[in-house]
Amino acid sequence: MKFGVHLANGGVWASADTIVPLGERAEALGFDSVWVSDHVVVPSRIDEAAYPYGPPGTFSPDASQNFFEPFATLAFLAGRTRRVALGTSVLVLPQRQPLVVAKQWATLDALAGGRTILGVGAGWMREEFAALGVDTFERRGLATDEALRLYRAVWTQQGDVSFEGDVYRFDAIRAMPKPAQPKGPPIWVGGHGRRSIRRAAELGDGWHVIRMGLAELRAGATTLHALLSQAGRSPEEVTLSAVLSAYAPGTGPQGEPREWDLVGSAEQAADTVRCYADAGIEHVVLAAFPRESVTPMLEAIDFFARDVRPLLTA
Repeated sequence: MKFGVHLANGGVWASADTIVPLGERAEALGFDSVWVSDHVVVPSRIDEAAYPYGPPGTFSPDASQNFFEPFATLAFLAGRTRRVALGTSVLVLPQRQPLVVAKQWATLDALAGGRTILGVGAGWMREEFAALGVDTFERRGLATDEALRLYRAVWTQQGDVSFEGDVYRFDAIRAMPKPAQPKGPPIWVGGHGRRSIRRAAELGDGWHVIRMGLAELRAGATTLHALLSQAGRSPEEVTLSAVLSAYAPGTGPQGEPREWDLVGSAEQAADTVRCYADAGIEHVVLAAFPRESVTPMLEAIDFFARDVRPLLTA
């Protein structure tokens, strides 16, 4: 199993003084990856009930308005690190012109020495699409599928590249530089619904879930394996990853812990990770809490690296 750290690049507490120390400490502690999330803007009024990864109110404009842009953040971190993989959890594809994204990510992968993982999603916030002036919200699933096919073509085909889809199309172009990874960076598909699982099975290199309980995860993994078989692919071709919440010692969430909360002793936290591993998870991304300052977040990942991870690798 591999382990990563989410760098908390969104929220009222996010700053260069939280993001950069977390990224540098994650690499120093031997974590395998670091991750950032994505919102270009957060409208002042949104349908908070539409948020797919928690109860209504989990994502609120007041608490979520401050998002550091993922391409710039990861490019900066690429220069401050040498080994750790750089990922998005997740980039909202249909809000962006796909050729621009293909160029940006190929550039990042080339300059970072081939250590990127592109986590992608179709998006959920109608108001954000409207603010950005794009008309893809109602067909965001189709736009996401086409964007993934387009990226693969641009990243791997030499010479002329063209594309013809229902949402995106272009005549022959030359697209350079290519990513450092010969087959292109791995693409991990985020989302909990069947369409996202189908996208991971048909077009992805990973299925990436956020705050998902074990019963839902096992059901989703069963669906994924069935769809992989239909697509003529094997389970080994798609990595299963999950974002779990890691807390500094002596702290915990408000209210009762959820299945994905790593709380209590090191052995208790390790038991939770083992349950997710038994359900098929191969790469755990830790979201560190509390987020009052960078100090407890650093304490959370220090505790995991020092006391929890050895129990999982012994």
